[in-house]
Amino acid sequence: MRRTARIATTLAALSTVVGLTSSSAQADNANAGIYTGWNQVGYCEFRPYGEHLIIKDLDADGHSIVAQLSVEGYGTYYYWNSEGNGTTRDKDLEFAEDHHVTLRCYVGDWKGSPTEGIIWDSYDKMNEFARTWT
Repeated sequence: MRRTARIATTLAALSTVVGLTSSSAQADNANAGIYTGWNQVGYCEFRPYGEHLIIKDLDADGHSIVAQLSVEGYGTYYYWNSEGNGTTRDKDLEFAEDHHVTLRCYVGDWKGSPTEGIIWDSYDKMNEFARTWT
């Protein structure tokens, strides 16, 4: 009986250590990146280390690429790269650590406001969004 209790205690301690190890590994999440749904004409990526948002225009189609970034506790933001084919916009952001981030990537035609001109059905319908943490 004592041996069973000792084994159970040891297993519980090991699972706690494994749980703590897993948690700290998840604190360093990978970058979250996603292409637009229109033949990958654009790419958006959020890099948690330093909170960088990368927006790439990969096609000379006359459209801009738009990143929609939703940050838990902060709201939803729209960032445009309207510089043309082959350009990359690197937006240095500042958010507190440990906030859930959801990223979508759209095609758009600037019409004077952050959301006006976004072609809402241009996102990747297979992946829809990418997620990570700040």
